[in-house]
Amino acid sequence: SGMEADDGYRALQWNAGSGGLPTNETTFARVLQQQGYATGLIGKWHQGVNCESRNDHCHHPLNHGFDYFYGMPFTLVNDCQPGRPPEVDAMTRSRLWHYTQMAALGVLTVAVGKTCGFISVSWKGVLGAASLVFLFFVSWYASFGFVCRWNCILMRDHDVIEQPMVLERTAGHMLREAISYIERNKHRPFLLFVSLLHVHIPLVTTKRFLGKSQHGLYGDNVEEMDWLVGEILKALEVHGLKNKTFTYFTSDHGGHLEARDGHGQLGGWNGIFRGGKGMGGWEGGIRVPGIFRWPGVLPAGRVIHEPTSLMDIFPTVVQLGGGHAPQDRVIDGRSLVPLLQGTDEHSAHEFLFHYCGKYLHAARW
Repeated sequence: SGMEADDGYRALQWNAGSGGLPTNETTFARVLQQQGYATGLIGKWHQGVNCESRNDHCHHPLNHGFDYFYGMPFTLVNDCQPGRPPEVDAMTRSRLWHYTQMAALGVLTVAVGKTCGFISVSWKGVLGAASLVFLFFVSWYASFGFVCRWNCILMRDHDVIEQPMVLERTAGHMLREAISYIERNKHRPFLLFVSLLHVHIPLVTTKRFLGKSQHGLYGDNVEEMDWLVGEILKALEVHGLKNKTFTYFTSDHGGHLEARDGHGQLGGWNGIFRGGKGMGGWEGGIRVPGIFRWPGVLPAGRVIHEPTSLMDIFPTVVQLGGGHAPQDRVIDGRSLVPLLQGTDEHSAHEFLFHYCGKYLHAARW
């Protein structure tokens, strides 16, 4: 998809960085838009914004088949919550701060030596060196000192509406936007992609759910996410869309075991499955929930034990929307419709491969 890198960074680190999902890629939103669907994205995007200038928005959701966007063009990181340890390029930031301190200490030492008569150097030279250290500090702190302002923003379509965003309010904003989108488009076919910030760290939870679960802050965050999903489903029922709407709930990876602080683990748990997010090909990082609802079409309570993939979302949504997948490239996903309706008993995948960056970490036969 053009979102792979060989420099260790497998995700975009800055809103302002050039790059993102290539403009020649076909999203399921674009296919359904061509079929007459309203297409909305509410939540995080993290597939890039600009190519060459701050306003070209070549990688923006509205340039990839969505006709409405409300949310983060980036993703949630620790820097978005004041008081949390830095996350974006934390090692680089630490090195730059170390270099600045060493340079400042050197200038201070020269200044003391000059004052005490130990060093024969002009005050003009000392001030010049101090100015260079200050310029060096300003040059990197202008970016790293304001990561929250540059990366943690909310947009509506092409406009920045909150900079930096206030995390405690964001979940409520996104819920209202999702319900409003359903209400606005209830009389026409629509695709609504809700990409929640839950349960990504930092685990920002509103007061209503703090301490509600028996599993700490992560559990509280899951409880709030459960409520958010329930409110969206309730909106479908209120507007008479329950039996006409295909709903799919999933995640992009398993629990984030590496996320820890002084009080213990932050990023969830994966039960009997080993590993977590970013841990190569272990199942704890790969297995995700797949929960479908379509009353009157899909039987309730049915459990399918066949291996499938998030790549299958594309052909599934395209088929349900009456569109066609691009014919000029290999599409790795397979439609889940036959499996869900019971006309097929087995997954269409003979093999499934899991890559971490450009490296093959796991294969399933």
